[in-house]
Amino acid sequence: MSTRAWEPMWLDPDARCLYAALHGVPASASTGVVFAPPLLHEQPRSRRFLTEAAARLAALGLPCLRFDFFGTGDSDGSGDQLDFVSMRADLELATAALRARTGVERVVVLAWRGAVLPVMDWLSESSQVDLVVMWEPIVDGADWLGELEQVDAAERATRPRPRPGVPRSAPADDGQLMGFAVSQRFRRDLTSARLVDAPEGSARNSMQNGKTPLARHVPLWAVIRQDVPPLPIRVDRVLPLPAKAPTFNGGASMEATFFLSPVLERVVDGLGRALLEEHALDHVVLEQGIR
Repeated sequence: MSTRAWEPMWLDPDARCLYAALHGVPASASTGVVFAPPLLHEQPRSRRFLTEAAARLAALGLPCLRFDFFGTGDSDGSGDQLDFVSMRADLELATAALRARTGVERVVVLAWRGAVLPVMDWLSESSQVDLVVMWEPIVDGADWLGELEQVDAAERATRPRPRPGVPRSAPADDGQLMGFAVSQRFRRDLTSARLVDAPEGSARNSMQNGKTPLARHVPLWAVIRQDVPPLPIRVDRVLPLPAKAPTFNGGASMEATFFLSPVLERVVDGLGRALLEEHALDHVVLEQGIR
């Protein structure tokens, strides 16, 4: 399967200046996908994979917009300016840009790992999204932050390798986490973020953050490994990820980067076909209702 050309761009260049890339603009596309990238060290490790996944989905007829949150990647800003408030603004920009550039009527947000938490936080305020796909979601921000702090401490104790007479390059209280500047606001946001099942009869699943869920139902899909515990929230569809698929959480080393392996190709292709089939079914149901 050949990949289609992609177009780099800046979103809101006069203010936030977010780096973005648009993959594929089929003339007949009615569904587009916004990638909400993984956070911290998992973003650079997976950049090649996300780029290839976007090209793969675009080749199936689903234009995809990748972007970097403000203060991360190639976007403007510094890491200590990143928090859930700033990410909500970025998600609004990205979804609006996808609609404006492609004319799609339906927007899917594909949230990777830790990005699921700010995306769910954003859904309490936004009506820009028609479907959210959670790829290996982090379900408890406090637990994940604790795990990262433990890994960070271990990494600092071993990297760079000790050399006689050469001190460590930075103190442990330098405000960084896994090699990235992290604000106290972002740590607090993570600590209070947890996916929980909505009360019976509620419109949709939610996040434990004190916010009121949207009145309308936003379908949730999940791509999860077959060997992990079930998610603590109800989802409308589960796409299995083989246990042997490459993992995002391989420590801070950039040597652990990964790409679109044959195993992941099959998962991404399956997701793309499912999105197209689901939209086609929605149109059939709508047309039958009109008649």
